[in-house]
Formats: sequence, structure tokens, C-alpha cells
Amino acid sequence: MPAQTISEKILTRQSIDDREVLAGDRVDVRPNSVLSNEMLPMVSMAKFYRTGAKRVNPEIAENMLIILDHGGFGTTDNMVNFHEMTRRFVKEQNLQLDDAGSGISHVVFHEKGFAQPGYLTLGTDSHTVTHGAFNSFAKGIGGSDLVELMVKGTTWLDVPYTNKVQVEGNLPENVYSKDLLLFVNGEKKMTWSTDRAIEWTGSTINNLSMEARLTMSNMAVEQGGVAGIMPYDAKTETYLNTVPGGMRGIPTESDPDAEYAETFEVDASTLSPMVAKPHSPDNVSPVSEIGEVELDQVFIGSCTNARIEDLEIMAKIFKGNKVKSRTIVIPGSSAVGLEAAKRGYVEIFMQAGATWSYSTCGACYGGSLGRVGPGMTALSTTNRNFIGRMGGDESSQVYLSSPATAAASAIAGKIIEAEHLPQYV
Repeated sequence: MPAQTISEKILTRQSIDDREVLAGDRVDVRPNSVLSNEMLPMVSMAKFYRTGAKRVNPEIAENMLIILDHGGFGTTDNMVNFHEMTRRFVKEQNLQLDDAGSGISHVVFHEKGFAQPGYLTLGTDSHTVTHGAFNSFAKGIGGSDLVELMVKGTTWLDVPYTNKVQVEGNLPENVYSKDLLLFVNGEKKMTWSTDRAIEWTGSTINNLSMEARLTMSNMAVEQGGVAGIMPYDAKTETYLNTVPGGMRGIPTESDPDAEYAETFEVDASTLSPMVAKPHSPDNVSPVSEIGEVELDQVFIGSCTNARIEDLEIMAKIFKGNKVKSRTIVIPGSSAVGLEAAKRGYVEIFMQAGATWSYSTCGACYGGSLGRVGPGMTALSTTNRNFIGRMGGDESSQVYLSSPATAAASAIAGKIIEAEHLPQYV
């Protein structure tokens, strides 16, 4: 048997004909779990009925979760209609639904136990790659691919080549996994892993919490990757024992002599807080080098950095301070929001002058709750800062950072490193 990467092993395992596959092969697969959102009513439902199918494939139906996260509550007439269409379809097909307000797909999905080690997870959102943090192969697919899954129970995938990122050393104070991810983006650019999987390894990765790993896997797609896979270890197991169903997957690791397309090594101890400058997630610079950037708005949310660990980091910075820039905080899920309330974080945020919202994608994709306008400058904990992504136009300036940098900058009214906050309060 030839040596295999994690991706090759998982896709071999999920091959419908038990065929051993390697990078460059094309394979018919059956996923372990499936995620969908507003792509279901916008693209897939009408096509599903046009095939003549009456019922969603039972294996897919059992392992599929639909989360209405992009549209929020009544943001547009179209979204209201899409959500009603989805509710009717879900009831008719006996599918599982988390309705608007329950949270963002890539937080709710793993909270409900749908992400497991060794799984093949497919979802109608590019940031499905987030769930690779659980040692799975998680990939975004299109609405037509979802139709194929709902009708046949299977689809086809190209087996990707894999890039490996080995990270050693301790992250300095006020430097987080988002800074590490942005550093790699800046060094390697958004196309370096196009159509490839990414495996993260090394002592730094082993020391990261599950939430920190989720942030990094989430942005694999901003490196061009089709998957961003983390190792399985005791932290993975401990987390998965807290979700419904316990651990059901198969922990998977690459063979020692597996072949990689490219290996990139990082010394984490040399890193500092980073930002992605307009208008790309790979236009990266240390915060210390960007000069004076005054902020109209700070947006804290999205599937990248709105989990309870992120809110804890921010609460410590906000406590006893007042924001100078308009600041919006959106939890990653209603469960995260409830925990934040129990811990007193919501009170801290609101006493600091920030606005607290129900859980939704919000401004991350330009939907609602924090869209920017022409000429505005914003700092965001999200994953993309393309022109128009959060609203506005080419005159709008959107920067990306870690929650710590975002919280400190909200208080300072301009982009700063968290360690410099005492100068501004």
C-alpha cells in the first residue's frame, strides 16, 4: 500500500467502491456529514424537484444539518421568502434545521456533533473547511453538488495534493492563531494552496486550543485550500466528548513517508500581531508597521473569531474601558452568546459602549449589522476584506485582525497592538 496523506486516507475510506486513491485521482464518495445554509433555497431546492426526486436520500437526510445564518431576521423580502421555503422543505423532508438566530454554520455545526475525526464533511459554503480542525476532510461544494447528494447520496471529488505547514515554538504574548494564519497568508499568498489540502503540524499547533485551531482551519480557503486539516490529540477528544453523540469518527494521521506538494516551516516565537490591509487577506503587515489608521468601526464576529475563547480575550481588554470607535460584537452561536452572558462578558461589552447582537453572519458578507459605507475605515475579525465584501466600495478600507487587536483598537479608536493599550486609556 502506498503512503498516504490524511486527505488521501479519508477519501479512500469514503470511496463508494472501496478504491484506494492518491492525489490526482477522481473518486466517487459518500460524505459522513453535510452542511447547508441559504444556498439550499437559493439554488438547490428547485433543481432537486426538477430531477423528479421525491425524497432526499435517507443517508444524506440523517446526516445533514441546515443552518439559516446569512439572512438574519427579516433583512430583505428575498431572505424572508428563502427562509420560509426552507422551513417548508425541511418539514416535508424531515430534515434537521437550526433556524435564524441559532448561530453561524461553522460554529453550530460542530457544536451539534456533526464534525468528527476522519470524517468527510461537505457543505454549501466555502468556509466548511473550518471543520478540518477536528482532523476531518471538510470542503465547500456548490448548490448543484448538494442536489446530486440529495438525489444519489454520493458525489465526486478530485483527490488533492497536500501542503504541510510545520509550526514550532511558543506564540509571544498578545499573538494568537489569527496572527499566525495571517502571517502565513502574507508570506505564501492566497493562491499557494489552490486546489490543495493543508495539513498543520508542529509543537505550536499541538499547544493551540480547539477554538484557535478552528480559526486557522476556517481560513484555509483564503489560502486557496480545499481543506485545512489539524491533528487529532487529547484536546480534540476532550472537546468532542462534550458534543452530542460523543466521538464517533476515526482519528487519522498521514503516513511518515507521505508525499507533500510543499512544506513551509514557521518559527512562531518570532511573530507579532498582524493585520491584513485592504483589499486582500494576503496583504499582510505587522500592526507595528501600518502607521496611524483611525477607525470608524470595529466588527467582532463571524465564523472565524466569535467563539467563547475569542469573547473571553476581548472581555479582558474591554473591562473598565470605553470604545472610541463604533463597535459591534456578534457571538458565533446562541450557545456562545448564552455562555458569554453567564460569564458577564455581555455586560462588559455593553458597558464599554459596544453593541451586542444576536448570532448571524452579519456584516462579514455584507448582509447586515455593520455594513460599511464609502470612505469608511473598519477593522474586523472576519476572514475577507475584498472590495465590497462588507459593503462600501473601493474607497472603503477594511482591515482584518485577531480579537485582541480588534478590542484594543476599538478602545484606542485606531489600529494598535494590545500591549500598547495603556497609552490610550
